[in-house]
Amino acid sequence: MGYFLEELFSSIPLFINLSRSSKHYLYDLKGYDLPWFGKDEVIIEQGAESTSFFILIKGSAKVVRNESPDKSISILYPGDIFGEMSYLTGNKRSANVISCEHQVLVMSISRELMQNMPSEIRDLINEKLIKLMVQRVKTMKSSKLVET
Repeated sequence: MGYFLEELFSSIPLFINLSRSSKHYLYDLKGYDLPWFGKDEVIIEQGAESTSFFILIKGSAKVVRNESPDKSISILYPGDIFGEMSYLTGNKRSANVISCEHQVLVMSISRELMQNMPSEIRDLINEKLIKLMVQRVKTMKSSKLVET
């Protein structure tokens, strides 16, 4: 799995700015969960509790809310991150993420896995996740998807 992760991490924006030694640390780290999903399977369920965030590795997925299940908020593609809001805040999931293809692969990274990383790696990743979350909240507010 080392070579697979090395190739994978070199293509994911979240990890691109990490130092070479930090990337090597991540390649050797154990505990990544890499589940596969079939078409129309729920990857994240709105209202669920979780302490993980996800990176889409293969395929695509749509983000929808229970209030308007036929309206996609966003389409996710390889390299996209999702679930960061619950990971960072501890709040319940704010939307559903549903696979759009027959073979969708995601990487799940738990809070426990992150806590075991050296602080320089964890802090850099968390900083990027916070920026992503702020950007998404602004987008949701401007689209009136959340109350202000």
